[in-house]
Amino acid sequence: MLYISQGYTTHQMEPEENNKTPFQKLIEFEPPKVKQINEKTDLKTINNFKSKQMGYFLAGQLKNNIRKDENLLEKELIVLDYDNLGKMFYTKFVDTIKEELKGIRFYLYPTIKNNLPNYGLRYRLVIDTDRPYTKNENNWLIQNVIDCIGLPCDSKSKTYSQCMGLPYLNAQSSEKLIVKQDGEPLEVEKWLYEPKRKENKLSFTTNYRNVGGKYTGVFLNKVIEGTAEGNRDVWLTSVIGTMLNQGVEAQNAYMMADVINQNFINPPLSDEQVNKIYLSILDKETRKRGVAI
Repeated sequence: MLYISQGYTTHQMEPEENNKTPFQKLIEFEPPKVKQINEKTDLKTINNFKSKQMGYFLAGQLKNNIRKDENLLEKELIVLDYDNLGKMFYTKFVDTIKEELKGIRFYLYPTIKNNLPNYGLRYRLVIDTDRPYTKNENNWLIQNVIDCIGLPCDSKSKTYSQCMGLPYLNAQSSEKLIVKQDGEPLEVEKWLYEPKRKENKLSFTTNYRNVGGKYTGVFLNKVIEGTAEGNRDVWLTSVIGTMLNQGVEAQNAYMMADVINQNFINPPLSDEQVNKIYLSILDKETRKRGVAI
């Protein structure tokens, strides 16, 4: 089943009722041309469009049509976001995907910030799967596909109930940049092996000791040390509050909260919990300052 929402801030999603598979529905979706998003559009306008007007999807079986991990009984499709490709050429990027996913059916399309100033290549990859998969299977499956392709991928791609943007084309993108590869769906069972541990490439000894304790260093040390079950809500509340107090923009603080949750909290909090904590702190900061932040 394919579920659709308008904007990413809502957890309410609407099922698309017909006999077509989620993958079929996506590749037949006519990407709207959003000419107002171009090289001169500011980040606030782009984020406002994404949060309120753009369509998002999730494929699987969703209880009560409410998007959260515990309601997603099973998931279909693998969806990966590539938005940190540096100065990689488009042809090199596409050739890498085709080579590593040879014989596998996929849909690759530019995201709304693709080729805008300061962003470069930004793409979304949708891979068809031969069967649905569960939350317990999610981490190994997604990580193994990411490792196989070998390109830097957005960590949100591993979030079980993460909704993803439907194909939209900004003024800098055209339909010619969309790639559809025919083939067989990815066989989920073959990718459910324990991911290889990545060795730390850095190895050194030092007699350096921190004697100053400057605020930024203390804060980063706290984030990297992370936290575990039993203290997660309080710890993340403190981290988000610190970011907002130190002048981090609200949208950037939200993005960092997600990265920190996925990488430095064990086990990670659900999206719903992170959103609740973030919105609570944002509301307190807004009332304290008397202006929106």
